[in-house]
Amino acid sequence: MKLGSSRHKWLAYGHKLRVQVVRTLTSIGLKDEYFLVVLSILIGTATGMFAYLFFHLIESAGRFAYGHGDEAGLFTGRPWMVFILPTMGGLFVGYITYYFAREAKGHGVPEVMDAMYRRGSVIRPRVAGAKAVSSALTIGSGGSAGMEGPIIQIGAAIGSTAGQFLHVPRRHMGILVACGVSAGISAIFNAPIAGVLFALEIFLKDFSFRTFSPVVFSSVISCSIMHGLTHKDEGIFEVRSLEALSGTGQEFQYLFVGIELPLFLVLGMLCAVGAVFFIKALYCTEDMFDAIKIPQSLHPAIGGLGLGVMGALFLYVMVQPGQVPEIPPFFANGYPVITKTLTGNALEFTALTLIGVYFLKVIATCLTLGSGGSGGVFAPSLMLGASIGGAFGLLLAKWGLIQEPSVTAYALVGMAAMVAGTTHAPLTAIVMTYEMTRDATAILPVMFAAIVATAGAQLLLRDSIYTLKLRRRGVRIGSVADLTILRRLTVEDIAPVPAPQVHPEDPLQKAIDLANETDAIDFVVVDDAGIYQGMVIGKDIRTALLQPEAVSLLVVAELQRSGVPTVRLDETLDHVLDKFARSDVESLPISETDEACHITGLITRQEVMRTYHAELDKMVR
Repeated sequence: MKLGSSRHKWLAYGHKLRVQVVRTLTSIGLKDEYFLVVLSILIGTATGMFAYLFFHLIESAGRFAYGHGDEAGLFTGRPWMVFILPTMGGLFVGYITYYFAREAKGHGVPEVMDAMYRRGSVIRPRVAGAKAVSSALTIGSGGSAGMEGPIIQIGAAIGSTAGQFLHVPRRHMGILVACGVSAGISAIFNAPIAGVLFALEIFLKDFSFRTFSPVVFSSVISCSIMHGLTHKDEGIFEVRSLEALSGTGQEFQYLFVGIELPLFLVLGMLCAVGAVFFIKALYCTEDMFDAIKIPQSLHPAIGGLGLGVMGALFLYVMVQPGQVPEIPPFFANGYPVITKTLTGNALEFTALTLIGVYFLKVIATCLTLGSGGSGGVFAPSLMLGASIGGAFGLLLAKWGLIQEPSVTAYALVGMAAMVAGTTHAPLTAIVMTYEMTRDATAILPVMFAAIVATAGAQLLLRDSIYTLKLRRRGVRIGSVADLTILRRLTVEDIAPVPAPQVHPEDPLQKAIDLANETDAIDFVVVDDAGIYQGMVIGKDIRTALLQPEAVSLLVVAELQRSGVPTVRLDETLDHVLDKFARSDVESLPISETDEACHITGLITRQEVMRTYHAELDKMVR
């Protein structure tokens, strides 16, 4: 009781604080919407600091498990630990996600999107902590995943928590979640522009100034915080090609020529196929684990066990006697392989080796994330793209179509194309690849191949790696700005109309008399306790009136439609329109819950569209 009372007082304080800040802003001539900018700065600050802690948490877990440089870990001198570490990590992750925050399992982005589309952008605060710890255990123990999904969910939880505390209106909650998303991407990848584009292109699908400005502020502040804490401002990967075979040791500068466009067209198509294969394999693995009749908390351990077996077999086959074993290349985020493909070391690979690395990484990621492990799909996508691009470049060099040092450019283009193919967000993929490498020599083929890969992936599979999970849950995902408007508005924003009520046993004539007295068209059918039973629709009554002699014999129950759904006051209008389409009615009853209950009014399709067009006019102005 005391906890509930304290929480209520805390939320009441947050509401008063928001009102005070808004009054201060309006008193100096600013619109109340500038409150979002102020709040975005706070979200960016908090997310930047959390991202710094999260990064070092993953680094510490990785060092403890596998060591780093001269620093020994559990794996050092004990190659058999490659079998144990992912399994133990999966055990801990399964316990955390199952008992503390089930939203923390998997790659996280669909859960954030689901919260935005169906739950008013409300995310539990505990998700941030659970996601940070579970992802650190997953990646640190060798699980094939990246930091993008976790930091997105962490930043989104921070933004949502701030909005809940300050009682921010529902129509603005999505912007705060997007601020957390952009801040997380910006800080963890040192990619402030890509962070903004990711939040707008994937989540909000809205590039208007009112959404763009808070997201930008959050991204900039978060990245600045990370720079201040790490004292570094550099790309994650370095692109470098040396003319090693000539013996000159001179730097090789890649120069794109238009004659290569057909080659990059083929590479984009290959990445599209590779992206769709990865997506389908991941969700197929999820279905397989869901079908396993054991507690869900143990699923990540089984996935870790499978990954451990892969790692042990890889070391047994690849490590020569007397050679010091290293962590398998398909473990963790795969950055070492990416780094090799982007430097002169790419020539140490063969095309067949990189193709094998692609398939091993797909299987490893499916076992890690498909079983319920916690981590992102962005880093695996980068490695998959670098593998395909590098393999394709090596083949072209072998056939004499390109110079050997140009292989690094093809690996770079493959990274962008694969990310674009999996996310269906080419703009984000292009900018993210540039900001992570700070190399613009291949920017033209990167842009070209990213678009080709996106178009090819959409042709093969309508959904991205993020939206497919939502569609499987029955959530419809749109891609245009008007859908964003509908998601900001709720039933509460629509003026309701009275809901005249009749009982199933009432004669139909009673409904006709009510229609004449009140100009009502549709009627709500309730039982003796006032509980909703269905509706009688005006066009059904008009059909009955075509046979006047039968009207006196009919009762309401004979024209009642029992399957007409209700809508809640906090339900967004995109869901309301979907219910209108499925029910083929012009009015829907408003209730307090999803269950059968008392009806408070009706919402009409005409009023929904009028409100939508009014909001659209505001955006145009």
